[in-house]
Amino acid sequence: MNLRMLLTRFATGEDKKEDGEDYKNLRNEFVANSFTKALLPEFVVSCRVLSDFWPYIKRRFGTYAERRDYIREEFEPLLAYLEGDRVYLHDSVIGNSVEKFDCDTVHHLWSKALDRRETDPDGAITAARSLIESVCKQILRERDIEYDDSFDLPKLFKTTARCLNLAPQLHNESILKQILSGVQTTIHGFASLRNELSDAHGQPKGGYKVGKRHSELAVNLAGSVASFLIQTHQETLLKSPIN
Repeated sequence: MNLRMLLTRFATGEDKKEDGEDYKNLRNEFVANSFTKALLPEFVVSCRVLSDFWPYIKRRFGTYAERRDYIREEFEPLLAYLEGDRVYLHDSVIGNSVEKFDCDTVHHLWSKALDRRETDPDGAITAARSLIESVCKQILRERDIEYDDSFDLPKLFKTTARCLNLAPQLHNESILKQILSGVQTTIHGFASLRNELSDAHGQPKGGYKVGKRHSELAVNLAGSVASFLIQTHQETLLKSPIN
């Protein structure tokens, strides 16, 4: 029996004798994987044992039909991933970080970048770069660090990386320095990519046409960098002595 079916039967009175062992085993399997855990319904993550689920679902919905519909809808993201829609997973994991960031501009740019990947590759690349710019500026504002609006993307990122202790020169470990240097290289590539290919400066040089694969790469990279910056920013703030 799969997890969604088990919870549906339990919530609609079809399997009142369920002892919860199957639920515990299935839940543990998904929770153990960080990717599938991110796509689980929130009630599965919070309800460690099956008996915790009954008061939750009973309180929220009075009819069996409502419970069936709710459980089915909540499991859609996980099922989409398990059935092969792997792009959704990447978007969802990054989206979780972006959505927790208190900045409407960042939310808008992430949605815009996702929406334009296939239909407007140029626009997707522009939104992807703007996403990183906005994340950097918001982090600097929240940390009361001054920056100039004239800063280009590499300089803006460098300022942000330094305040987050992410500048390669601040670390001695060779592997960490390599990774952080790679992120910096990606940022410089973004600056060049938009200047050369995107709609920020009109038609691409030489008539080069931006394809879907270019926009997907740009959006995925921008989302990963933005998520990394946001998580680092929030985690270091929590560890700050002033909190």
